[in-house]
Amino acid sequence: MSFPIHRANYRTLDPDFVGPVFVADIDRTYLMTRFSSLKGMARIPFERAEDKQDIEGMARLFREIRNGPAEATRDTPLYFVSASPRQLRPVIERKMQLDGIGFDGTTFKDWGMVAARMRWHRLKEQIGFKLTALLANRAALPPGAEEYLLGDDLENDPLTYCLYADMTAGRIRHDDVPRILGLGGVLPGDAVSIARDVRHLQRGRGVKRALIRLERHAEPEAFLDFAPGVVPCTGAFQMSIVLWRLGCISRAGIGRVASEMAHRNVPPARLSVRLADLVRRAIVDPDDAQALLDELVDKQLLAPLPGLPEVDERWARAQARGAERVWTPGRYLGD
Repeated sequence: MSFPIHRANYRTLDPDFVGPVFVADIDRTYLMTRFSSLKGMARIPFERAEDKQDIEGMARLFREIRNGPAEATRDTPLYFVSASPRQLRPVIERKMQLDGIGFDGTTFKDWGMVAARMRWHRLKEQIGFKLTALLANRAALPPGAEEYLLGDDLENDPLTYCLYADMTAGRIRHDDVPRILGLGGVLPGDAVSIARDVRHLQRGRGVKRALIRLERHAEPEAFLDFAPGVVPCTGAFQMSIVLWRLGCISRAGIGRVASEMAHRNVPPARLSVRLADLVRRAIVDPDDAQALLDELVDKQLLAPLPGLPEVDERWARAQARGAERVWTPGRYLGD
């Protein structure tokens, strides 16, 4: 029996659709949901939309993702996944509407079914839940969908997204999936169900990138061996630059994200340092970064820098790895 989830799909894409599709986590990626304690979990079902606090810049970033790389919106498909109980769907969807975020579907953890089956481990277990949700969403997408995933580093999103990318691309054998998921704490029955879902899935264009919002880790080096598939980002501003480089949002959208963060009292100097960090990690070309820095300094959204850093050779080597490589680091595969 598979992990209990509850999906709502509000849009059916044309079978011939080809292009980017975004799937984003909600908790600690878009909203400041508290899962770190039983008290925090108990409070979640009683919060109103107005009580939900979004993370600075993320609502603006999702609007830019929806718009796409041109000034005329392309209505990019956007889906959300939350470990919150399904009863919170109206509240969270109302919050998205208040933030002006267009979306095409949401998937929630079915806490009621978890309780009914008395599998309490599932309330906080995230890998099995998230893989089940991602695979269910993928099964409803046309083969031409190219997935971009957004998450955070507080739970297991980096590992989950790597496993998902590798399983759907055939880089992990179907018959080895239960063993590997067991290493990550997924219950045996859930692991078998996930392996079955992967086996029946129509192979698509796969996952292009996974962006991870850093909160637990102060430095992106913790995810060096996940590159280039997983891109650790310090907040929405870095995410906006990465997505611009990937052709997913407009250059003007970066400025709008920076402006939103300025209104949320994020200092311009902090954003300048985050731009410089992307140069150091070989994600943004120094010339492009300098042009962007000059433009946003003129708008008083960034602070001047004495110079941009040299590229870190470790990151340069990591970024040069082929996209066809196994994304999941060997230590999670039992190697």
